[in-house]
This record gives sequence, C-alpha cells and structure tokens, in this order.
Amino acid sequence: MTELDGEDIGAGIYRTAFRGTRAPAIITDPDLVVRDANDACLEFTGYSRPELVGETALDLFEESAVCDEIVATLARGDTWNGEVEVATKDGRLVYGRGSCTPVTVDGETRGYVGFFTDRTQHRQYEQSLRILNRVLRHNLRNDANVVLGRIEIVAEQVDDLALRDSLATAREKVDAILDYAETARNLNDLLSNTGSSLHPVRLDEVLRRKVRAAAERYPDAEFVTDFGSDPVVVAADDAVGTALEAVLVNAVQHNDKATPRVAVDVAVESGYATVTVADNSPGVPASERDRIFGREESTRSTTARD
Repeated sequence: MTELDGEDIGAGIYRTAFRGTRAPAIITDPDLVVRDANDACLEFTGYSRPELVGETALDLFEESAVCDEIVATLARGDTWNGEVEVATKDGRLVYGRGSCTPVTVDGETRGYVGFFTDRTQHRQYEQSLRILNRVLRHNLRNDANVVLGRIEIVAEQVDDLALRDSLATAREKVDAILDYAETARNLNDLLSNTGSSLHPVRLDEVLRRKVRAAAERYPDAEFVTDFGSDPVVVAADDAVGTALEAVLVNAVQHNDKATPRVAVDVAVESGYATVTVADNSPGVPASERDRIFGREESTRSTTARD
C-alpha cells in the first residue's frame, strides 16, 4: 500500500477506488485529521472536500462520549464499530452505524479509515412501530376488559350450565389474549434495550424457574425436563427468561390434547447450549412453516391472505 498522499500509480488507484465507494468514508492521519473524503461523504454531509480536509474527524460526531470511545479503541490498535450521530453542514443530525479501523504500513499506523451507514430512516421506522405497538396493546387491553365485563354480566344472568361453561371458555380465551399482549410487551422492551449487556446466566436455573411457574399456571399439563447434572452457564441478558417463558406458554396454550405434554432439555456441545422444547400438539402445518419462520419471501397473495 502506498503513502496516503503519494502521487504514483498506486495512489491514483487508491484515490479512484476510495472516492468511488458508495458508503460515506473518510481517511485521516494518525491524529485523526481528515486527509481525504470520498464523494459519498461530501454528498452526505454537504461539505466540500476542502472544507473537510485538515479538520478533525471527531468534529463531525455529536456525542463526546462516542468520540472518547473511538479514540480509546483506536489507541489499542482495534477497530471501532458502533452507533453514532453525524452532524451535517446544514445542522441536521443523522443517525447510523460507524466503523473506523487503523491503516497499518510496515507495522506502523499511518492513519485511519472510517465508514458510515445512514440508518436514520430505519430508526424512524422502528420508533413508529414501537409507538404503533404500544397504542395497539393499549387498545387491545381496553377492549378486552370491556369484553370481560360483558361476559361477567351475562354469566350472572344465565342459569344454563352449558352456556355458563361457554362463557367461562370465552373468559379464558380473553385472558390468554391479554397474556399474549403482555408477553409481546416484555419481549419488545427487552429486545429494544440496546444498552443491555450480556452477563453470565445459569441457563439451567432459569429453565427450572420458568418450568415450575408454567406447571403452576397450567396444572393440567405435564412437564418433563432434562437439564443434566452440570451447571449450564451462558452469556445472556434478561430477555432469555422472557423468551423461554413465552415458548413454554405457547406449547400449552396452542395444544389441543386433553393433557398437554411438554418436554424441555438442554444440550451443551462445542461451547454452545441448545434448549429444546417439544410438545404433543399437531404443530405448525408443513405447508406454512417456511412462511411463518421467515424462510420464505412474502408475496402479494400471502400478504393479502394474512
């Protein structure tokens, strides 16, 4: 690789390739002073190349904590990857993913190259979906409570045992819908928590607690477990317990057998732990599995059907 400011053929090839890169990118010297910016970066930020070259690259970033993290990571000789907000010339803040890595020549760091991926629109979509999700859950709870109230009123006026049984079944189904909404909220909150960090978790203990709670909740179901005799420790966060609980509940609530049977086991191999949850329900129809589990692209007809 040639010097960053070289004028030979190699530098010409570098300049053509770098400036033609479609993702916004800059190259700095060891002091993080901008030496070059590609055309995508100029279009993205609104600055001209002379306005950027000679300036400190960190001035483009809004958050000082992110700048400190970048400097510390690069000082160790590592590549920095993370979320960052970039300030454009017209004062807009653009959110995205950034990456910065050392440019090393003959064992010496000659500078750094950084790339940026604009995810502003994606984040706006996520925020809109979270708001919509919250509104839908709120409306669902309100309407479900109204239905439950009407069921109770009717149940008090009915003497027919068959009708009372039907109303009791309706009440259970509405309660199940509310449980689904609560589980969805918990999973959404946990998975949306980008600040959460992984830590050692005793997976076998989490499973024992969740299976015990499911057995108390569904006394007519049978649970069989095999967690082995050794502790199973994994890197996880609180989402693992919520996810396991949702799977166990699903195994019972969508089971049409008189006695739902759920088998739960853990297998450890090559540093990975695999949790298997199997039940005696019919399961998902084979014709629907690829679409439901995301292995098949949605077409206009399947979207309309859903």
